[in-house]
Amino acid sequence: MNNVYELIETISLRTAMYTGDHKLSNIRSFIDGYTFSIKNEKEFLGFLSDFPGFHDWVARKYGFNESTVGWQNMILAVEMDLLPTNIKWDEYSFSATEKQHRSSVSKFFELIEEYKNA
Repeated sequence: MNNVYELIETISLRTAMYTGDHKLSNIRSFIDGYTFSIKNEKEFLGFLSDFPGFHDWVARKYGFNESTVGWQNMILAVEMDLLPTNIKWDEYSFSATEKQHRSSVSKFFELIEEYKNA
């Protein structure tokens, strides 16, 4: 893989094969593990490209006050119809349905394309 976007594209083709389940938390863990395995700092930074900005971009797109909870939680919250202005992360329950998890995964792949082309 030359960059994180190629990795994400590969994951999108057979998500459960790479992550074990259709959940954003699994995708996030897979991406983090893959990037962690890159030993050379120059390769690491090149591989990530502008992806670290995705957290803040998702927060701005959906109106979250901050991005510290990560893109995976923000996207899932939106797919669960939780309002960004009212959500209390310390009380946030990850009791999403299978349909909401699958929907959030699909939304993630859509958002990645939008982010790359922005």
